[in-house]
Amino acid sequence: MKSIKIAAFALSISLFSCEKEPEKAPAQTNCTLGNSNHPNAAKYQRIIDKFRVAGTVGVSITIKTPEGTWSSTAGLADIPNQVALSQCHTLGIGSISKTFASAVILKLQDEGKLNINDLASKYLPEEYTKNIENLDKATIKNLLQHTSGVKEYLGINGLFNIYNLTAKAKSAKENLKTIYGKKAQFEVGKEWVYTNTNYLLLAIIIENITQKSAYEVVTEKIIKPLGLQNTYASATRPASLSRGYYDSFNNGMMRDLTHFDYNAVGGQDMLDGGLVSNSYDLAVFMEALGTEKIISKKSLTDMQSKIGLEVEIPKELSYIKDYGLGLFQLEIDGKKAIGHGGNVHCFNGIAYYFPEQKISISIIVNSYSKKIDKVLYDVETLKLAL
Repeated sequence: MKSIKIAAFALSISLFSCEKEPEKAPAQTNCTLGNSNHPNAAKYQRIIDKFRVAGTVGVSITIKTPEGTWSSTAGLADIPNQVALSQCHTLGIGSISKTFASAVILKLQDEGKLNINDLASKYLPEEYTKNIENLDKATIKNLLQHTSGVKEYLGINGLFNIYNLTAKAKSAKENLKTIYGKKAQFEVGKEWVYTNTNYLLLAIIIENITQKSAYEVVTEKIIKPLGLQNTYASATRPASLSRGYYDSFNNGMMRDLTHFDYNAVGGQDMLDGGLVSNSYDLAVFMEALGTEKIISKKSLTDMQSKIGLEVEIPKELSYIKDYGLGLFQLEIDGKKAIGHGGNVHCFNGIAYYFPEQKISISIIVNSYSKKIDKVLYDVETLKLAL
């Protein structure tokens, strides 16, 4: 059993878009999702308070329980224009997109169009297998669980291009070309390293099987059937998107770096982290996934299979126990959960489902600082939702 260190719980994703963002986050009036009369509303409000004390510009939280759905926001979507963040504003969800991608792959398995134990090369053009090391041996499951060993496509040059605004919007296919001929990180199945490239390859597999773009398939198989009215799988950012803020020097001064996130997220079929949503839709999605409303019981069992590797994680994240297929596996005071976290520079969030308690939790913020990040991943924050 090999021990691998996690550098970060949820990694930043796609670094190659130069789409111009709207200059103002529009107000979202007459927006009501969930309710504020939940019997645990006072306790849940303490989560909001923790984020506000930490200096969060805006926070969106939804908690679905057998007693009802509590959904609330606080703060702003746009500081200079004093636009309040509403439940209908959307935010980048980063690597939570991977859970959507994994669910689509398992849905295709249910439809008999693939088996996750098949070699990935069976569903990929020869161009990829020939130019990306390990793809001749990696299975779809290896891609889903980050044990393929393929090279990470993200690099420092992409960051520089974003900051100086010279980056061009690149699709999953274009980004994959940047690792052609580069050495793999390790032999297939020998280690676990969280690698965004895996989910770009899954997007190509989805496209090849369905003859539709991966974003179209996510929309058709998940977003529309679940009625997720504020979730977008598209290279075009929705008008409802909140501004994004970043405390670059951790001194309490928030800078509007929305342009950074517009440059960091985008391009066609970037299933490693390109989706946009809100906390309400994410809570609905996680509950539907955990209750077999998206995929079959067998595929859900596959999705929750452990990687079989001992993963060393920071002490503050000790409630994370393992990784499945596009899912982290958690345990808090004996309560087990599945879900994922994600960040796109300014936007950070988590989405978890506790099957025994039938509780779905989603939190997204539109601002980053070390204090905010600590609250987001603090086990005491999660305990308030249980």
